[in-house]
Amino acid sequence: MAHILIADDEKILAQSLGMLFRDEGHQVEIALTGAAMLSSAEHSPPDVILLDLRLPDCSGLDALRKIKQQLPEVMVIMMTAHGDTATVVEAVKRGAFHYVNKPFELDEITLLVNKALEQQKLKAEVVFLRERRESAGGLEGMVGRCQAMSQVFEKIRLVAKAGDSAVLVTGESGTGKELVAGALHRLSERQEQAFAEVNCAAIPDSLLESELFGHEKGAFTDAQTRKKGLVELAQNGTLFLDEIGEMPLHLQAKLLRFLEKKSFRRLGGTVDLQVNARIIAATNRNLPELVKLHKFREDLYYRLNVIPVHLPPLRERGEDILILTEYFLAQFSQRLGQPCKQLAPATEDAFMSYLWPGNVRELKNMIERLVILCPSQIIPLEQLPAEFLQCDHVLTQVVGQGFNIDDHLLSLERQLVLEALENAQGKKILAAERLGVSRHAFKRKLQKLGLAGGSEDSV
Repeated sequence: MAHILIADDEKILAQSLGMLFRDEGHQVEIALTGAAMLSSAEHSPPDVILLDLRLPDCSGLDALRKIKQQLPEVMVIMMTAHGDTATVVEAVKRGAFHYVNKPFELDEITLLVNKALEQQKLKAEVVFLRERRESAGGLEGMVGRCQAMSQVFEKIRLVAKAGDSAVLVTGESGTGKELVAGALHRLSERQEQAFAEVNCAAIPDSLLESELFGHEKGAFTDAQTRKKGLVELAQNGTLFLDEIGEMPLHLQAKLLRFLEKKSFRRLGGTVDLQVNARIIAATNRNLPELVKLHKFREDLYYRLNVIPVHLPPLRERGEDILILTEYFLAQFSQRLGQPCKQLAPATEDAFMSYLWPGNVRELKNMIERLVILCPSQIIPLEQLPAEFLQCDHVLTQVVGQGFNIDDHLLSLERQLVLEALENAQGKKILAAERLGVSRHAFKRKLQKLGLAGGSEDSV
């Protein structure tokens, strides 16, 4: 619902427009003079003003100037019956969103108001994102207060200003290495230029060279035209090489040459191309160990590891687990239009005791799942997967709170069966096989747990 102010001395027209927009669900106020409009807007700022070009006590242009001084964000649509093109152009120059000539169709004015509201919403979102980016210091998406992460944040701010120096970001899978790369780019002098990224493990070896360095027409069978690679597209910007440990050895040699000379050749090309791009690489592999195994070039490792940035695993970040949990709970609750959910104390203990092998990515996915599936506002321990409930500390919590052991084991069994069905895409026979039970035993379990219906197959 929007707040619309109609300023027009034609009382019948103003009332008709008022009825139209009230029927649309909007809050409407009517002012018959410029003074009344300014007073109403000061008392209750509107989202949109429909402003007549000629009011009894002032010019619409003067009223527009005053309202824009008072409320610069308000969307003003000028209404005129006089066809004065020069005046209308002046109104737009002074900040009017649009204009409409009287007489007009109701559909026309409704469409203009909806467009004004849409643009106002977009402006508000841009302001919000800009403020969030500024408040986050360019580290948006990276949350944490532990000493290890505070040191990472400080290092990112320092390294971002380090010109062309290569950066190697290391850490286990799911720790947020791509967020570090993005922050390094946003905080650098290259922020207005391209940020090109490629996952070296996601592209077949036969295509990775073309993806990185491009190719000339006719370089191989399917090369119908010349193609620029990501290295070239990152000119004056940043090239992020994720999972660099998976890059094949022959491409490592070409990457090393580029790092040393800032030049390369397209696949099938004969001309050296100069590119000024900063290289940020990331890996969850132990590169020194790969060097010993002759699976990664030692000279490339040292060339990439000019400035190392290591991300600690989530299990070593202490209270950051609950801080990240609150962050993701708010994020997903807002996205789904729900009140922000919370973890029960026993659930918090389970989160703190769990080792989080998938790190922040696993935590984020778990919170999304819980927000969607948990019907209650407080997320109880029973909503967690079985692996969370295998820790001695969590079992102590369960017993300490007076849980009935039969009920608790039944809850665990239900969770295991549901996960087996989910992994088997609802096929009960396959789920039974994966749980290592007979079809008949599985059928009895489903009946006991109230899960006997709605299957793709029978047991």
